[in-house]
Amino acid sequence: MQSIPHNYIFQKTLILITLLIFLPTHGISQNEQNEAPTLKGKNIIYVYGGWEGHKPTESVDLMVPKLRAEGANVKVFDKLSVYKDEELMAETDLIIQIWTNGKITEKEFEGLEKAIMNGTGFAGWHGGLGDAFRDNLKYQFIVGGQFLFHPGGQIDHSIKIIDKSDPITQGLNDFNLKKTEQYYMLIDPNIKVLAISEFDREKYEKPKKKENKVTGSTMPVVWKKNYGKGRIFYSSIGHHLTEFDVPEVMTMQMRGFRWASEGKYAEKEHTITPAYNK
Repeated sequence: MQSIPHNYIFQKTLILITLLIFLPTHGISQNEQNEAPTLKGKNIIYVYGGWEGHKPTESVDLMVPKLRAEGANVKVFDKLSVYKDEELMAETDLIIQIWTNGKITEKEFEGLEKAIMNGTGFAGWHGGLGDAFRDNLKYQFIVGGQFLFHPGGQIDHSIKIIDKSDPITQGLNDFNLKKTEQYYMLIDPNIKVLAISEFDREKYEKPKKKENKVTGSTMPVVWKKNYGKGRIFYSSIGHHLTEFDVPEVMTMQMRGFRWASEGKYAEKEHTITPAYNK
């Protein structure tokens, strides 16, 4: 049998090594590479405004430096008209919205919905996402819930992590919040709930107001869902920005941002979790 020349083996090996080095990785998600989601290189638009009571302007100073520190390309807007910019929306990986109340025009909503359907993530917290555009039912469906009221005003309450296997909540323990709003919301019963709060006081009432009869209720606090190709992440925590000083709160929020930014790159995650199919 004729032996194979050494230079032939060397040439083939060199070609193989070259292919492995320069093989394009575009389109391979972090999840497929068994890496945690990251904001590095992601295009984010941060949209803030609406009711000033939730400190939208101050939230920019809190969150945007953290996003940029992870390598995200962040553009900040104080007008909803940015949602009509088709070119910008098409290249955006994640929209973070802090806009309590207010109204969104038909064209603005169409631009927002189109981007999410095509894979742009949508994330936020408290009223900035969960109490915006109250007259737009389809927006509420995108988010997965809508604020109703906060029984008892600003009160101490506990947050329970009910899904400790999800990457957003993995390794986190239950924790307490002090003197802040405990949201009672209308909820899509098919969202994937990660954390809850329980209304376990004997009474929930404000001075000179009648009691809200909610004792014994359980309410989702942190959840995730899909809308089209887009990923939605929401936390009802955050009436005071100081609540992000609680390590678990900031950790969940940042992990939620990272997860939501992956809609264009990772395989679609099954998030439909029927509450009544048990």
